[in-house]
Amino acid sequence: MSTTLDYVVTTGDFIAEWMEDEGINAAELARRLGVTPKHVSELLSGKAPLSHPLALALERVTGIPSRLWNMYESGYRDALAREAAGVDLEAQYERAKEFPLSFLRKWGFITASARDRADTVRQLLGVLGVASLEAFDATWTRGSVAYRRAAARREDTPALAVWLALAERHHDGLRDVPAFDRSGLEALIPRLRALTRQEPVAAIEETATVLRAVGVVLCFIPAVPGLGIHGATRWVSGHPVVQLSILWKSDDQLWFTLFHELGHVLLHGEKELYLNGEQSAAEDEANAYASDVLIPPSFERRLPRNRDLAAVRQLADQLGIAPSIVLGRAQRKSKDYGWGHGLRRKLEFQMKRSRS
Repeated sequence: MSTTLDYVVTTGDFIAEWMEDEGINAAELARRLGVTPKHVSELLSGKAPLSHPLALALERVTGIPSRLWNMYESGYRDALAREAAGVDLEAQYERAKEFPLSFLRKWGFITASARDRADTVRQLLGVLGVASLEAFDATWTRGSVAYRRAAARREDTPALAVWLALAERHHDGLRDVPAFDRSGLEALIPRLRALTRQEPVAAIEETATVLRAVGVVLCFIPAVPGLGIHGATRWVSGHPVVQLSILWKSDDQLWFTLFHELGHVLLHGEKELYLNGEQSAAEDEANAYASDVLIPPSFERRLPRNRDLAAVRQLADQLGIAPSIVLGRAQRKSKDYGWGHGLRRKLEFQMKRSRS
C-alpha cells in the first residue's frame, strides 16, 4: 500500500487499496472494525468522515499508523473545502477588479493569469491579509487599526489599501526592530542629510539600516498607477513605518519626501495616517520641516534666481547636500523647471520582498 498523500482521492480509496492487497471485503472489514457495513460503505465512498477513534481502530486492523489515516482524511477534506472555496473566490472576482490587479501582477504579487479568477482573488486576499473581500470591508472600515479606517474613507481605497498592505508585508511583523528612539532619530538627521550626496542606491540602503536601528521602518513600495502618493507615515505596534513610492524617480524628490515623512514622525501623533500631498496643517508642517532641514531659511536668499548651475553646485557644497535638492528648490522658487535636469539622478525601482 502506498503512503504518499494524494489529495484528490478519498480516504476510502486508500482503505480499498489495503482491502484489495489483503483480500478482505467490506463485510469482513466492518466486522473487524466493529462498525456496521453501511458505515464502511459510506467511509469507502467518502460520504462518511473518518473519525479519530476509527483511525485508531484502522491502525489496529491494518498495522498502518493512525496518523497516516488521519493525514489522508485531512487532505481529502481540505481538497473538498478548497473546491468549495474556489467557487466562492470566483464569485468575488467582479469586486476584485476594483483593486489594481495589473499592478500586482507586474510586481509578482499575483502570479495567477487573468483567466484564473479564483486564484487571482486568492492571491489578492493574501496581499490584503484577509479571508474574503467582505472581511476586507470589515477590517478596513470597522477594524481597530486607525490608519486603515482613514484609508477606507477615501475614494481610492482599493489602490491605497493595496499599497499600504504591501508595506505591511515588507516589515514582516516588526519582530526584530528595536523600540523607537526619538532622540536617536533626531541625532541621525545630519547624517541623513550628508547621505543625499552619495550614490542613491547605496545611500538608500544605509538610510534604511540606520533608521531601523532607532526603531523606524523605511520601505519602498512602487507607485500604484493613478494613486499619486509619494509617501506615507503611520505607526504599527509602536513603530513608525515610513513608506516611499519614488513616484517621480528622481533623487531630490526621494530625499525631500523622506525628510517630510520623518517630520511627521517627530512632529505628529501616532494614531493618524499621513499621506504626502494631502491638504492639511500636518502636511504643511511636514513640508516646512523638510524644507528647513535640507536648506535652512538663512540660506534661502542664496538660491540662484537664474539658470546658474555653478551657483547650484556651490550652494549644495556649502550645505553638504545633493545639488539636485538645491536645484529643485530653486526651480520651485522661480517657477522655471526647464533647466538643470542633468543634476538629478534617476532611480529605477527594484522590489525586494521579505516574504511571499
